[in-house]
Amino acid sequence: MIRKPAAGEPAELVRAVARRMRSASLGGLPCVTAAVLAAMYGAAAADEPATSPNTPPQVADLQVPAAHKRLLVAAANTQPLAAASAQQAVAVDATSSQGGAGAPALPEVTVTATRRAESAQNLPMSITAISGDNLQASGIEDMASLAQSMAGVNFTDQGPFSGVKGSGLIIRGLNSEATGGQLGLATPVQPPVATYVDDTPMYFAMQLMDLNRVEILPGPQGTLYGAGSLGGTIRFVQNAPDPSGFDAKAELGASDTYHTHAPNENVNGMVNLPFTDTWAVRLNVGYNYDGGFINQPNLYVLNNQGIPISAEPGDVFSPPVKYSQDGTNWYYYHTARIATLWKPNDAFQAELNFYYQLGVAGGFPYVATSDAAYNQPLGPLAPCSVPCTNPAPVSQLYNAPVPAGVDSLSNADNALDTAHDAIDLFALTLNYDLGFATLTSDTSWGMHINHSTDDLTSLYTNFPFFQSIYGQDPRAFVVGRDELSDKPFSQELRLASKLGGFFDWVGGLFFEDEKQNIQEHEFFPGYLNFFNGCSATYGAETTYQYENDIASYCGVGETAYSPTSTNYVDGIPIIKDQTYIGDFETHFQDMAVFGELTAHVTKNWSLTGGTRVFRQTVSQAQQTGLLFDGGGIFLQVPPPPIANESLSDSWDKAIWKLNTSYQINSTNLVYATWLQGFRRGGVNALPPAEPAENYVTPAALTKLQPDTADNYEAGFKGTIHGRYQYSADVFYIQWHNVQEGVQLTPLVLPASLNVGDAFSRGFEMELDALFTRHWSATVDYTYDQTRMTSINPLDVNESVPPPVVGMPLPGTPKNSLAIGPAWQTELGAGVLRYAVDAHYQSALLPSLSTTVPIVPGFTTVNMRLSYAWSHWMTTLYANNVGNVLGITSYQDPYLYGNRDEATVTTPRTVGFTLDYSFKGM
Repeated sequence: MIRKPAAGEPAELVRAVARRMRSASLGGLPCVTAAVLAAMYGAAAADEPATSPNTPPQVADLQVPAAHKRLLVAAANTQPLAAASAQQAVAVDATSSQGGAGAPALPEVTVTATRRAESAQNLPMSITAISGDNLQASGIEDMASLAQSMAGVNFTDQGPFSGVKGSGLIIRGLNSEATGGQLGLATPVQPPVATYVDDTPMYFAMQLMDLNRVEILPGPQGTLYGAGSLGGTIRFVQNAPDPSGFDAKAELGASDTYHTHAPNENVNGMVNLPFTDTWAVRLNVGYNYDGGFINQPNLYVLNNQGIPISAEPGDVFSPPVKYSQDGTNWYYYHTARIATLWKPNDAFQAELNFYYQLGVAGGFPYVATSDAAYNQPLGPLAPCSVPCTNPAPVSQLYNAPVPAGVDSLSNADNALDTAHDAIDLFALTLNYDLGFATLTSDTSWGMHINHSTDDLTSLYTNFPFFQSIYGQDPRAFVVGRDELSDKPFSQELRLASKLGGFFDWVGGLFFEDEKQNIQEHEFFPGYLNFFNGCSATYGAETTYQYENDIASYCGVGETAYSPTSTNYVDGIPIIKDQTYIGDFETHFQDMAVFGELTAHVTKNWSLTGGTRVFRQTVSQAQQTGLLFDGGGIFLQVPPPPIANESLSDSWDKAIWKLNTSYQINSTNLVYATWLQGFRRGGVNALPPAEPAENYVTPAALTKLQPDTADNYEAGFKGTIHGRYQYSADVFYIQWHNVQEGVQLTPLVLPASLNVGDAFSRGFEMELDALFTRHWSATVDYTYDQTRMTSINPLDVNESVPPPVVGMPLPGTPKNSLAIGPAWQTELGAGVLRYAVDAHYQSALLPSLSTTVPIVPGFTTVNMRLSYAWSHWMTTLYANNVGNVLGITSYQDPYLYGNRDEATVTTPRTVGFTLDYSFKGM
């Protein structure tokens, strides 16, 4: 407890206590309580030695536990933006602005982004380091809130669905994938941003629990992080077990989101068990539930076979029975981790980690863009130019009138979507100090299994050939049942020199083996029943009607299906009511040698060169086809458009890095960098032709070439008077052979394509400031201009209009800004803190399309009020205070027609957390 001196009590005694408490630290962090005392009763005398930031903690002298002291120190940052400023002193007296002896200063954060432990502020590169304490103080618990807390990192949040269709992470504009919509749930195109859990390369929508820090490296990072780091690298570094003492933490939270019908809940716990002086185990468990805020008033009532129930049984043309359900986009996460560390001596340590996460979701955060999604008929039908077998075509309606209860947070889907996303991750890290260098071995194996279902009715009914193939069933209903199975194994051996000589170097060997299977199976439940009932009266579709896209009542049927035996077309089984199969079975291997060498030419000037030489091999089997086309007349004329192909390819490549930096003084530097990025290629095992559409697949579409990036960057960074940390840079990235997951050929088959060339150029700025002992602020701004500079002539084979030269890349706003002022003061026996976080992003394009709407810009504001005392901290918060309906992405109306949807941000959420920390027992 901090108190004022009693009457007559020597001020020198109080200042001595303040100095003692200020000297107490943990991991180099100044004590907040001591800083407040120093500000109240006077700083240390000018002739006293400055406290070393690495002074061992004197825990016995502190009334606030060290764990919460770190949390309060981190709370001075309202946003974890500036490089090397993830942790900082809370109280800074105004008289210390000139950086006098003993004045508190922003401590340096140690990172391992360069594969050795160094201060982030001393690295001649753009890097943002965010401490785990800072993540907790700012309420950052997942990828979406991490991206929202800063500028320049863009992420379209889809809960547990996130990470199935690529990673969804975009840094410095290097992205070509559509950010919304579920056409092609997963893609074999490698995400442009590499993500690491510790030193394991793997992406999933990770819950940010018990992290030591997050390291964000924008721009290509190919030399040290390989082919998946085209746009940047994000490392999530977990807290290691600590043999030095017992520790435990717990957090309990609850909140309410506007438009939901159930409260949000979260519970997290950690315990660190030191069994001996050399061996410890760390355990984590977590549960996080968010209630849904999307209502679905247009759902079909299904029978036990998943078939829509007819309002008038026996009438094949009767409408479906419908119902409404609220809060459908709920989700929850279960997380668990067990880690053990053995350090028998100062030279060697081994750490073994197992991480488990399960995410379950009930739906996407999608809303209908207009009432037409509920009651507007399909487009005009092609008339019969010759006598038709069927009666005159009729328009197919959705619901009319608009269902009751439709508002801005409703969507028109006919089915509930689901996701079941499971992660198992094992990692073993061995470190041995050889004296002149450190030898490290990182071995990891992961398994990512995702099962998802999604409503594809609007996509199918918008196909121009829908009513000629599938007929005019008023209960049209198509559901996708998708699966992602990803099993990566990696092994890295590296040797890093000790710092301080004329040369610093790091080099190593890397091997990765990844087996990934993607299944996209789509079904029209009840179609065969409809066709059998309909064709008994009207007959099946004719060849002429199909070839001219003339609607029929009944469609083509699926007569290749047999209820008594399994029939095959090109080796693919025909299953009742299955409309489409799109399977990718990919085996990828990467073998690389890498290294970086830095020469300290003078005391202040350094030069760095790096390279990565690798060989990559990919083989892929692909099964694709519209299975209904395997039935009826299409068994003979024309042949079915189904493929069951296998292809492989390999690449030998070297990428490079050059960097020069100059240390202006001990705390400020400038640098310039040229570095390259690379992303692996692939293959497309497409059918050789689609005779029914008079289409022959170009041979060039069977191969996906690697894409590369050249980044030119210059920047400066530093610390001024110990109270202002800044970084700024300009960059220009040339992106060659841009890869995109697309839908090719007239029958909309998934594949990958090099769509052309592009560039990204911009300016980034971060500032952290401690103005007084009460006030602090952060500012983070990014300007990013992207453009397609050329278009691949083969892009005309896409199922949507191709992009055009000059079009911006999708998912990146030209301007993004995050601002975070904070105020805090001593109150009673603890510290009170109030923070406001505001995030703005300008308009953006959600996909490489000339028909998709522009996403408008928007601003959200969060507020947090926390009070910490003794072992406890409680926080009241309000996210999205203005309840802004921020649109983050649109589906393309070209594909979805009048039922296109928008992805939205979470509405206003008000809640509290209660944290307990125990340290030292």
